[in-house]
Amino acid sequence: MKFISALVLLLWGMQLQAQFAIVRDKDGYTNVREGAGVSKKIIGKLLDGMVAYIQETEGEWHHVEYYRKHEITSGYIHRSRLIPLDSFASVKVRQQNTSSVVFQQDSITVMFTTKPFVEKDHKIENRLQDGYTIIDKIDGKIFYGSDGGLPVWQYNTFTIQIGNRAVLVPDYAIRDLYNPNPELTSVCYDRKNDRLYIVASNSDGAGSYDVLLQFDRGEYSQRAIFYGF
Repeated sequence: MKFISALVLLLWGMQLQAQFAIVRDKDGYTNVREGAGVSKKIIGKLLDGMVAYIQETEGEWHHVEYYRKHEITSGYIHRSRLIPLDSFASVKVRQQNTSSVVFQQDSITVMFTTKPFVEKDHKIENRLQDGYTIIDKIDGKIFYGSDGGLPVWQYNTFTIQIGNRAVLVPDYAIRDLYNPNPELTSVCYDRKNDRLYIVASNSDGAGSYDVLLQFDRGEYSQRAIFYGF
């Protein structure tokens, strides 16, 4: 129990330093630069509504990670072009423990539970690394939440209700996400664009990752995963 509490505090501290944000630019895109300043070289562009992961801030500029051609890369974006997710309305926690959580605010309800990972229920692929056998894939997929060992927990049930709409969380969106942490999960809602965001910092102490699940107008639209911190 002490280990779990210490892990939650550690991940919570990391979460304070890094956060997800959404691009908002009237031009429909924003420039990504190689350094903090308008004179710095433009190295990329992010379209309006795309996800960036703020690592740190230098004056008026955010150093961010983002996806380009399915690979994580980094650069600088002016802070006026990003909206941190905590700027949107928070969906409050109503019930929470180490294996489940319920969020509810107005007409929005988000609930999920976790369950123990059972090795025999999965196809495990191993590989050798520096003379040690590590877990390479689970059910044919690269996975998140454990650094070479078997996960301990996995998502079980996931329920979302927005008004009279029951929102589906597809299995492929969460099947490779292990060691979920209900105590480090948050939900926010962009009412203007009818967009729901679920953010979680998950780990078993190694292999930590932050994941964002996004739902537009009651439909799952994308996820973003950042790790290696």
